[in-house]
Amino acid sequence: MSISKNSVWVFDLDDTLYKERDYQISGYDFIASLIKQIYQQDVNPIIKQAIKDKKDVLQSICNYLNLPLSVKDSLLWQYRNHIPKLMLDDETKNTLFHIKKNSLAIAILTDGRSVSQRAKIASLGLSHYDIYISEEWGKDKPDDKRFLAIMDKYHSADSFIYIGDNINKDFITPNKLGWITIGLKDDGSNVHNQGDQNLAIEYMPQHWINNFNEYIKLVNISDNVIIGAGSTVIHSISSSQTVIGSPAKQM
Repeated sequence: MSISKNSVWVFDLDDTLYKERDYQISGYDFIASLIKQIYQQDVNPIIKQAIKDKKDVLQSICNYLNLPLSVKDSLLWQYRNHIPKLMLDDETKNTLFHIKKNSLAIAILTDGRSVSQRAKIASLGLSHYDIYISEEWGKDKPDDKRFLAIMDKYHSADSFIYIGDNINKDFITPNKLGWITIGLKDDGSNVHNQGDQNLAIEYMPQHWINNFNEYIKLVNISDNVIIGAGSTVIHSISSSQTVIGSPAKQM
């Protein structure tokens, strides 16, 4: 896979640049501290049990404290608007550093609420990148509005690359627009599973990676292009999909 340095790399946010479960943990820690402060109750055991049982955490808290349903709405508002404690892992940091040196631009295109998503992005130290959040544009993926806006802004780019995780909505639009699409495989800790792998081919990424380290191992740098390293195996899984990484089973 050869990619020009005059390219724009666009990333999904949740379960791509960081694990969304880390945001959940941050939010529930905040709620537990708030409950302790205003109700003088420790609800950490209730939160842990609700997560284990896959139950509604905020509803479980209200049931435990014998609070009306309206309080759940207030807690949800607090959860969505808290300032999260998040960090990029080293793989992601290295990947962004590598791409930044060898690209025209990096952008983040994510679905969600403006305040919540921007708080996540700020906590991760990524606010300096171009940011495209669905609530601010009035459309969720797979609507093409934000993708086209990026193409218009960087009209001189040689190519566009999108990296995401959700096969239901992340890849169908950039595929149609002629972008390169890369899917980041769920390592088992994603909040939302990657769904039906039998979706039509246009919903699937052209390439899969298991982690960002595989991407870093894949590429070498030349003056004009990023070229796939000869020692790396690219496993074909269909006419338009590959799995990038060291020798492994085909997915």
